[in-house]
Amino acid sequence: MKHGICQVVVSPGRAEPADQAEIKMQLVFGDLVYVIEVKDNWTQLKMAKYDYTCWVDTKHICRLEEKEFSQIYEQKEIRVKDITSSLINTKNNEVTHLVKGCLLPNYDNQTISFGDNNFNFLGNTNHGLETKKEEITKTSLEYLNSPYLWGGNSPYGIDCSGLTQMSYALHGIQIPRDACDQATIGETVSFLAEAEPGDLIYFDNSEGKITHVGILLEGNKIIHASGHVRIDKIDHQGIYREDWEKYTHNLRIIKKLI
Repeated sequence: MKHGICQVVVSPGRAEPADQAEIKMQLVFGDLVYVIEVKDNWTQLKMAKYDYTCWVDTKHICRLEEKEFSQIYEQKEIRVKDITSSLINTKNNEVTHLVKGCLLPNYDNQTISFGDNNFNFLGNTNHGLETKKEEITKTSLEYLNSPYLWGGNSPYGIDCSGLTQMSYALHGIQIPRDACDQATIGETVSFLAEAEPGDLIYFDNSEGKITHVGILLEGNKIIHASGHVRIDKIDHQGIYREDWEKYTHNLRIIKKLI
């Protein structure tokens, strides 16, 4: 199997090899991938760090030799901390504007590299961020009011499981992409009163399938992506939207990851 890395800021991963196909998820700059198939201008790939496949524009992927791929894979992940940061290509001075959550492969003293590419990085990284739930909740609040986007992973468009995945990833914890898969990991908390800010709370639909997730905050509140990233009240029944004067999501399970 061949290896690659996402070389654009955000790449829509689609269900089929077509521009009009559903976006299943987004790759961000620096995501490592296994190349499954190339079909015309499209590449089918599997994410290296979690079990997810999609199709992306072939131009969005830079091929890597297995040795360099393995080297980057084994490194501690360094991600962009700021909402926006920049890369300066050392060959031609072209600027790439990154967003929060992008990865920085082979990061060393404000430089990164992969393949034949070398860049100077202008911005701040998540290096030094503590793996504590109170810090994860602070990071999640930085996405507040980001618009909802099915499959989105960035401050300019994100879905519920993208919010939880990126909030944890910025603190060095990799979790699955979809809410139903995220719900399979961690320790179950029996009651909301026993949960702590930073724990993940999952919600199901009328068929009992988990379809939504958010992060518990202080004061019986939750941050989640619904229309946009927002804060609502939560109790043993579920999420209550005061502006609509009704419950919008039914609580199913609470999980503690740390």
